[in-house]
Amino acid sequence: MDSDTGTNSAPRRLITPRRALIALVVLLLGAGALGAFMRGGQGRSVAEEFVHAFSEQRGMRLVGERWPEILQAAKKENLDPSLVAGVMWSESRGVSGRTSSAGALGLMQLVHSAAGDAARRLGVEAPDAGALLHDDALNLALGCNHLAWIRDSTPEWNVEALLVAYNTGRGRLLKWCEEAGSFELWVASQETRHADGRPLSPALVYARETLRVRALFRERFAGEEP
Repeated sequence: MDSDTGTNSAPRRLITPRRALIALVVLLLGAGALGAFMRGGQGRSVAEEFVHAFSEQRGMRLVGERWPEILQAAKKENLDPSLVAGVMWSESRGVSGRTSSAGALGLMQLVHSAAGDAARRLGVEAPDAGALLHDDALNLALGCNHLAWIRDSTPEWNVEALLVAYNTGRGRLLKWCEEAGSFELWVASQETRHADGRPLSPALVYARETLRVRALFRERFAGEEP
């Protein structure tokens, strides 16, 4: 006779972390599919929705972990810390060491020229690529200084314009505004294009997404801003 194992049922499979993660992914994909169905098939695909949601939440967590440093750097430049957090989220999702296809570096995705100008204004040595990629405190300080410089150089611009300029360059936005007549007229022309089925300027999309995330950080850290 076989030895008694103490149960008449088959051994249960252990719930390992890997199996739990797979189950969570399946559950989220199912929820995404249901959401896509309820939207009538509009918007992103289920896979795109999942990747977008994961990236957004991970970025919010990583940037949020840097909140004390963001508060300090923003205060030195008289900037809204939630706006700085939004820029960091849009630029790098809070991951240091990143390089964009355009050669922008680090948490705040600075190009060498902007970083060098900011360093000169702050009275520090112009950083090399290694410093911009791996010295997060320096990258954040330079990024805040660059953002403040755009604000102070063009005080007539609103926050949306400030963000468009941070993304695409102040000189380029000045050219667009000159051609359109003003920033507001440039935005109106973009919205007319969009109504005709053409895409908005990526820089305008960037600015509006950053403002959306700024509101989330304001809500999350309400009472902790100076």
